[in-house]
Amino acid sequence: MQIREYLKQPFDYFNDKKAKWLYIISAIVFALLFLIIFQPYGISEEMSNPVNSTLHKFLFFFSVAFSTFTALTLSQFVFRQLFNFQNVSNEKYILWLALEALFLLLINFGMSFIVPDLGNDFEQELNIWFQVKMYPKLLLILIFPFFGTVIYIAIKRLQTEVKELDQQLLTFKYKYDKTKQKDTVKLLDENNQLDIALSINEILYLESSNQYVVVNFIKNNTIKKHIVRNRLKHILSQADNLPIKQCHRSFAINLIHVKHLTRKNGKVFLVLNTSFDGIKIPVSNSFLEAIKKDFDN
Repeated sequence: MQIREYLKQPFDYFNDKKAKWLYIISAIVFALLFLIIFQPYGISEEMSNPVNSTLHKFLFFFSVAFSTFTALTLSQFVFRQLFNFQNVSNEKYILWLALEALFLLLINFGMSFIVPDLGNDFEQELNIWFQVKMYPKLLLILIFPFFGTVIYIAIKRLQTEVKELDQQLLTFKYKYDKTKQKDTVKLLDENNQLDIALSINEILYLESSNQYVVVNFIKNNTIKKHIVRNRLKHILSQADNLPIKQCHRSFAINLIHVKHLTRKNGKVFLVLNTSFDGIKIPVSNSFLEAIKKDFDN
């Protein structure tokens, strides 16, 4: 998938409360760990400075956690609804991430009136240029938990999707008993003449090539190919009540041989359950839901 296409897709990772809280908590934890472990921005000197008491250090890190919590909670649960930023594209949400860093900067500035920064340099914090320099630092701190949460949610969705599909496959194969798998499929050419006859369990998948269809099937534990002069849609009409379903503009697959669904580089594939490794049939988005329904029916 091209980056431009991905950016136009809807951003739906933080649509529920659980995902929002996951993002907020991960941002707080990351910010604290980042500051404590790496001690950037001169914090290491202030941590070793005897002027800063243990209570002062604790209040500083508490203010960081509180500012992050307040800014992101308001952003996710109040401002997104208020400014109608719920259903937007990935491209537009990047703008919202930049605004969240600005929210965090403003709240962090407000907290400095209550809890002074390490080193008691409040006068410096009133300097506009100092705040401008702080903005990219805060944005950088937000980027890592943001993408980490998005990747985690995407992986969990994929795992759930694969699990559901596997369960549907088991149900499908149970209902489609072995006696029917031995039924013969007669494939006709464009003149409605018999071209090849195969049992259902021998057919792996069909691949369209202009006005021809390449039938991939198993014979004597070997994958063979046979070319039928006909269009894919006409071939599929001959197997209307059989588990041979179109999954792509150029492919149709025998569902009884599907092992599981997988994703690679943003594309969806059906992996065949055969002794031949590496056979993956592409699934286009327009056919994905129909394939899932076939498993569920």
